[in-house]
Amino acid sequence: MAKSRISRREFMQMAGVATGAAVLGACAPQVVRETQVVTQVVAQTQQVVQTQLVNQTQIVEQIVEVTPTPLPDVVTPQGKVMPADAAPLDQQVYRGVGGELKHWDPARDIYNGMGTNLSTEPYLRNNEHLELVPALCESWTPGPNAEYWDFVIRDGAVWSDGTPITADDVLYTFRHIADPALANPWIWFYFDIKGIVAAATGAGSLDDIGVEKVDDRTARIYGEAGPIAYLPQMLAYQASVLAPKHKAEADPEHWADTIENFVSSGPYIPTVWEHGVRIQFDINPLYNGPHKPSIQKHDYPIFAAGANSFTAWLNQEIDLLHILQPQDLAFARSDPKLNPLIHFFPNFQSTYVALDVRTPPLDNQDFRKALAHSIDRQAMCQGPLGGTYVPGYSMLPPGFPAYNPDLADYQIFDLERAQESLTASGIDPATVTIELYSNARDVFLEFVQEQWQTNLGITVNLNVLEGGVWGAERAAHNMQAYRGPYEYDYVDPSNMLTGLWRSTPAPEGQEEPWGSPRHSWKNDEFDQLVTAAGGEGDIETRLQMYRDAETLLVDEVGAVFLAHQVVFQIWWPWLVGMHPDRNGNVVYRWLDIAFSQMYIRNDVDDLKANYY
Repeated sequence: MAKSRISRREFMQMAGVATGAAVLGACAPQVVRETQVVTQVVAQTQQVVQTQLVNQTQIVEQIVEVTPTPLPDVVTPQGKVMPADAAPLDQQVYRGVGGELKHWDPARDIYNGMGTNLSTEPYLRNNEHLELVPALCESWTPGPNAEYWDFVIRDGAVWSDGTPITADDVLYTFRHIADPALANPWIWFYFDIKGIVAAATGAGSLDDIGVEKVDDRTARIYGEAGPIAYLPQMLAYQASVLAPKHKAEADPEHWADTIENFVSSGPYIPTVWEHGVRIQFDINPLYNGPHKPSIQKHDYPIFAAGANSFTAWLNQEIDLLHILQPQDLAFARSDPKLNPLIHFFPNFQSTYVALDVRTPPLDNQDFRKALAHSIDRQAMCQGPLGGTYVPGYSMLPPGFPAYNPDLADYQIFDLERAQESLTASGIDPATVTIELYSNARDVFLEFVQEQWQTNLGITVNLNVLEGGVWGAERAAHNMQAYRGPYEYDYVDPSNMLTGLWRSTPAPEGQEEPWGSPRHSWKNDEFDQLVTAAGGEGDIETRLQMYRDAETLLVDEVGAVFLAHQVVFQIWWPWLVGMHPDRNGNVVYRWLDIAFSQMYIRNDVDDLKANYY
């Protein structure tokens, strides 16, 4: 039977009338009427006047409120009271977009592991205002001058098999993730913790890692270079999770290869893993943390890498798309029923072209400046990117701590300056060929290719590598130029500057100078500034140190910065509950606690009938 289409306003009016009638019918007062005869005799003995009996009828109304017996609260197995307008627990099923994985140990390797935010729990989390709140740990306290922090695991926290989560798990986890035998590609994230760099590169011992047990529930974590003011922010990232010592120690590499052997520290446990088909999470009844969810089951059909899931969303096969592609955004905007379902926010994400500055012609700073000045970012963002990005000229995005708008001039689109820099480089553009690498079709690089060839007269080739090969080539610094999108992991400049751009010792078999884990650019002054900023107690002084460091990166064109992402997302109106941020925006931030707030409304079936 075909669905009749009505406008959103008509739908809301109909829903309001129906709801109002139901409420009035249930709560109308009952009126009880009584008749009382009042007789009054008035006699006057001094006069011959007699008043006849007067009958007077009065109606006495007694209002008796008839209140229905309230239904008992619906409570989840974890003890959370559901909202009054929530669907029954068996309908609290969220359907999202999944991807294939290799194992369930994201502590060791976030790129191949899975379960973050659902079957694992970080030390802390961010709320909708990007403020730190407790998660696995109930408190976090700095030592003198923030040289270390004490993290206290919440009372009663257990793994999903009932084993207590203790400080021994914390100590084991850092040795586990830094074990060079496991070759963790994610380990660079923790390089600011004492001993991690040395252990992971084989230059030091796992026993020298700066993590200590204070008592069964308290772990003390030291900074690599002294004070580490931002450690709590770092440990609020969704992959800053524990590995269970009692499970992983016997087989560090393969303990989490199956869901049958996996144990969860988070609010859910994986219950179905059909390779290449779907993954399902169900509620973890032993979770006693502060972020108990309303959704009782997560169902994720596995989409191939790069697949467009918008059609599946239109078919109501999934509930939410957290990033709309430009063509899908245009479609949704043009539909009067879908347009009100769009949400957006400026994401803390930067896109840039990383350059191997060790090899000609990219070792020439003037030539790199010519590359930077020759790209019309405004045309790129409004054209092929459909407004889903804004022009970017620096690593730190607008609104991020230490963001400096004055840096735009260093790489601004200016063809006259581009030609001046090209001339100053002494390089004949006819002799230059640049190899750009990606792991899929890349709109950014297609635009960059056209701009460099047209505006500079150089030859630019696009090369597409398989994802695993691309990642390995990036780690080995083997690609001449590639697009490097990076989204913040925690809200502090150390994340997007120190962790990503500070140089590290060259891996075994590689020559110095090496650069950072992802980039060959290296600057000693930059390294000194970001390291010192990490331990600076005065906030404004600290932020200025990061600004000074980023100026070096942008001026020397360690990368050609392109754009910052604006996230457009869409979800069906039966998915509700996410709290507004301090600007009043309701958005789904996948790195915060939104997953624990959302739930399915009890009129889900009616709503589904009025959409595609």
